[in-house]
Amino acid sequence: MSTKSIIQLTITAGLLLSLSACSESDASLQENPVTLPRVLVVEAQAEHLQLERTFPGNTEGSMVSEVRARVEGLLESRKFEEGQFVTKNQLMFSIEKAPYEVELQRARSDLTSAEATYNAAKRDWERVENLFSDGAISGRDRDKAQSTYEHAEAELAAAQASVRDAELRFGYTEVRAPIDGVASREKVSPGNIVKEGEILATITRLDPLYVNFSVGENDIAARYLLANTSVDGTADSMPSAKLILQDGTVHPLDGYIDFVSRTVNRETGTIEARAVIPNPDMVLLPGQFVRVQLPRIDVTNAIAVPQRAVMQSGKHSVVYIVDANETVQPREVVLGVRVGNRQLIEQGLAIGDRVVVEGLSLLQPGAKVRAEKVADE
Repeated sequence: MSTKSIIQLTITAGLLLSLSACSESDASLQENPVTLPRVLVVEAQAEHLQLERTFPGNTEGSMVSEVRARVEGLLESRKFEEGQFVTKNQLMFSIEKAPYEVELQRARSDLTSAEATYNAAKRDWERVENLFSDGAISGRDRDKAQSTYEHAEAELAAAQASVRDAELRFGYTEVRAPIDGVASREKVSPGNIVKEGEILATITRLDPLYVNFSVGENDIAARYLLANTSVDGTADSMPSAKLILQDGTVHPLDGYIDFVSRTVNRETGTIEARAVIPNPDMVLLPGQFVRVQLPRIDVTNAIAVPQRAVMQSGKHSVVYIVDANETVQPREVVLGVRVGNRQLIEQGLAIGDRVVVEGLSLLQPGAKVRAEKVADE
C-alpha cells in the first residue's frame, strides 16, 4: 500500500471516530437530567381542614307592617313621634269620630226596634202554638205566626250584626300600632281626608334583625347550610352566625341561620340564605352592609394546592402535574374555596399527584422535566 493511501485511511478513521464521539456526547446530553427544564412540585396530600366562611349581606327588619286607615274620614291628629319606638296597640292616629258615632247610635236604635219586634213575635208564636195544640186555630194560622216569629228572629240577628259592624268602624277611628317596632315618618298629615286602606305610616321590627346573603352553589358553605338547616328546626339546632360590621367590629350577640333557599338563582348561580341576629339595643339598623360569618366547617380528606399552581384556561381551571415518566401533563380541576394562599381542589387531583408550582411559563404538555419536590405552602 502506498504512503498516500495509508494517510487517507488514517484520516478517514479519525473522522469516523470523531463523529462517533460527537454522537455519543449528544446522546449523553439528552439523557442527562441536568439539561432538562427544572420545575418545583408539591405532592397532593389529604388534609383535615377547618374553613371559616364569611359572606357579604345586608340587614332588614324582621317584620315590616303598614299602618293603614280602616275607615274613611278626616285625619284629626298624629299621636306618636316619628322615628321612635312604638308598642303594639299604641294609638298612632285619630280619625274624626262623629260620623261613625252617629252610625253606631242608629244601629243601636235599629237593634232596640228589632228586639221589640222579636219579643212580640215570640209571644204570639208561643200563644198560637198552645192554641193549635188545643185545636182552637187552624194550621194555616199557626204557620203564619211561625213565619212572623222566624222573620223577626232573622231581623234581630241582622240588627245585632249591624251594631257590631258600627262598633268596629267606630273603633277603627283610632289607628293603633299592629306590632312593636320603630315608626317611620307619617305618610299623610293631619287635616287630610284619608281613604279606607290608605297607608299612614310603616313600623319596622328591629329585634331581632334579618341579614340576607347569598352563597355560591358550588361553595362548600352551600352544602353545609343545606345539610344543617330544616323547616321545622329550632334556633338551637340551626347553624350559628356572627355579624361583622363594616368597621371590622363583631356584633356582641350571635344569631342563627333560619332560612336557606332550595333553588339556585340562574343568573347569579347562588342560593339565598338569611340570618336572624338579636338586636335588643337596636344598634343595628335596616339597610346596613355587613358580613355574616358561619361556624367553622370541617373538611376531611381535603386536597389543597398553592394558589399559584392554578391556571385559568377559558372557563376551565388547570394545574400541571408531573407523571411517573417525568413528563408534564395538564389536569383540569374543579376549584373549591381559597384557604389562605392555597386553593381547595374539589375534583381532578388524587393523593400523591405531583403538582407544578414553579416553572409553569416554560412548560409544554408532554415535555420531559426535572421535578424537585418542595414543601407545601
